Amino acid sequence: MLSRRVTRIPHATKKFLRWQSTNELSKANLKNNVNAQQAPNRADVWSPTQASRIDIIDKHPYRFVQRDLDKQPQPYAAIELIAQEPIRYLGHGENIAVCDGNKGLTLQGHPKVYINLDQPQAATCGYCGLRYAKEEFKSLIESQQ
Repeated sequence: MLSRRVTRIPHATKKFLRWQSTNELSKANLKNNVNAQQAPNRADVWSPTQASRIDIIDKHPYRFVQRDLDKQPQPYAAIELIAQEPIRYLGHGENIAVCDGNKGLTLQGHPKVYINLDQPQAATCGYCGLRYAKEEFKSLIESQQ
């Protein structure tokens, strides 16, 4: 049987790392750091329950011991990217859109959702944010944008 050796960091070292990290990753320093923004394409949080990136780094600075925020992942905010997707118009007589998250070949997506299109506006999928509307409302919707 193989035995695994687990290296534990002494408590005093953890306290030192926290103290050292908090000096360099304080809120005042993070506010001026471009890499501490929420996302490259969005400065604010987009959900009331979402914590800002600066608050998380300030709350847990020992997780960011490397202190080089240039090397931290900076994913784009999906809320901005999904807004760039065009509205999908369904033909005349179709009142219900079916959205499964654009599964395609990757087999990723979400459970199938049926979206009512009776209103003269774009209806949004609650899972992925794709927008659907009836073809007959196309001119009205595009004039409002």
